[in-house]
Amino acid sequence: MIIFSLCVVQIGSIANDQLALNHAARVAAREVSLADIDAESAQQLAAESTRQAINLKNIEVTTQLSSKMVTVGLKYRRRVEIPLVGVLAPEIDLNATATMPREPSAN
Repeated sequence: MIIFSLCVVQIGSIANDQLALNHAARVAAREVSLADIDAESAQQLAAESTRQAINLKNIEVTTQLSSKMVTVGLKYRRRVEIPLVGVLAPEIDLNATATMPREPSAN
């Protein structure tokens, strides 16, 4: 019963991290969509925006930038911290992606 309870808590923690990752992807995509920048700067802006929006470390950030759309992808490797269960599934990959239209620049 104790291990079952710990599994429920771990699943809740993982679900919370997934929700936070989804939020961070949306925030980063919005930041990049509003900026009139090149692909390299978009990657840096997305990484910085992600760090400000979420309290997780070692998040892999990818960006795809076109003339009309921006896509930000986040990947986070989450350790399972429950004894016995962690041996069977030591890490889980969490992914989030957000796509937004680019706003026209106000030149």
